[in-house]
Amino acid sequence: MTAEIAVVITAIATAVYGLATLLLWLENREDRKQRDKHFREEAETRRLNELRCAFYEAWGYWQGYIHRSGDIRTDASQAGRQFEALVRLECQLRLNGYKDQANSLGLALRRDLSGISKPLGEAGVALGLLPNEYRGTGGPL
Repeated sequence: MTAEIAVVITAIATAVYGLATLLLWLENREDRKQRDKHFREEAETRRLNELRCAFYEAWGYWQGYIHRSGDIRTDASQAGRQFEALVRLECQLRLNGYKDQANSLGLALRRDLSGISKPLGEAGVALGLLPNEYRGTGGPL
């Protein structure tokens, strides 16, 4: 084998190795993009699920509170869980870009708890979890 043939074979092997390296790099890059996209979708789904859970928990506590019979008293721990659920919903609304609904709910929560039905209903409608008829009343009573 002559020196020129050895150089040509070495050049071809180097080109094939370089091409394989480039293809491997492209494959890794596409894989990383796919994993990042999947991670973002999972994070978005988790964020929305937390918001929905916060709404349903607050809605459930509030509906239980307003539909209880008159002779049942709310103890301090139950009132605390109800208030915590409403504050958690307010925070989740704020974190997810529902600032108007969060402000309305927070104001009603801190000013007059009996007026919470309207902002709670508006938040549910804005989230798409309640039909539009619930806006303003907090639901049929």
